[in-house]
Amino acid sequence: MTFLRPESSARGLVRYFSTCSWRLQSAQNAPAVLVSTTSGRPPVPPAEGKRPNRFAPARLNDNIRDWELERLRIVPRLSTFYGGNPVHDDNINKLNAMVRKHKNLPTRVLDSKELQAFKFVSFEEYKKRTQAGTRLKIGHHKELVELLNRLRSIEPELMPRDVIGLLNSYTASSDDTQKSVQKVVKQLDEFGRAHTVGKRKRAVANISMVKGEGQVIVNGKSFSEYFSREMDRNKIAYPFKVVSQEGQYNLFITTEGGGISGQAEAAMFGISKALVVFNPLFKSRLRLAGLMTRDARKVERKKPGKVKARKSPTWVKR
Repeated sequence: MTFLRPESSARGLVRYFSTCSWRLQSAQNAPAVLVSTTSGRPPVPPAEGKRPNRFAPARLNDNIRDWELERLRIVPRLSTFYGGNPVHDDNINKLNAMVRKHKNLPTRVLDSKELQAFKFVSFEEYKKRTQAGTRLKIGHHKELVELLNRLRSIEPELMPRDVIGLLNSYTASSDDTQKSVQKVVKQLDEFGRAHTVGKRKRAVANISMVKGEGQVIVNGKSFSEYFSREMDRNKIAYPFKVVSQEGQYNLFITTEGGGISGQAEAAMFGISKALVVFNPLFKSRLRLAGLMTRDARKVERKKPGKVKARKSPTWVKR
């Protein structure tokens, strides 16, 4: 039995691995031509491109591996595709998400006139839009209208644009209906001023209000000079006290018609509207104080045979 010395075995291993590495490098540097060992056959040329995968369309990215392409599936456009009414269920999900998103915004009570004038899509039109056929019931349409009315009850000054766009997508096709209900929301001009008009009896007050130090000018005169009575001055200052904004705005008032007291109340209502233009959140507080509803009372005319509007002359027996 012959034993190899450690030095000779180490030399043999080094020689073997160096030969393998040289063969590997030469194979990598050689041209990509497959040579057959059988004599007489021509060399096989390399493939010009990858073989197309029968599971993958040609427009997909080639970087995706074949096993990933085989796992791809067609995804439904709606998450409610496997439900009974996929389009209707998707609409309800969107409306509920919008209600949850804006649930903290102040709302108002919709009166009967507005509900009758502003109409959403009818049941038949909604059935054509959803293409649900007999699967769509009247109860589904009522559920849709209730959610739309909930979104429409948001204050117009605070209604977000996404809510306005969603409501317009469900309104009736008549343009006259949209124009009759559309409300113009006043905004500040380029100088940061709010322009409003207040009326009381025959008096009309044009208000221009801007952020300032609390100065008031009425028909070119100072506040105390034009309204000499303290009661009239308190009417002008009352809207600012309700919202705790005394001395925060400058007022330019132009009044005409009526008496001094009527002009003071007309200016009071105009100031309340201007405050809402600056901050729509003041509207609820001003409404509770009775400043958002105009006093429509007027002086009753004198009747013939009467001393005044209703007062009769003193009765004399003889």
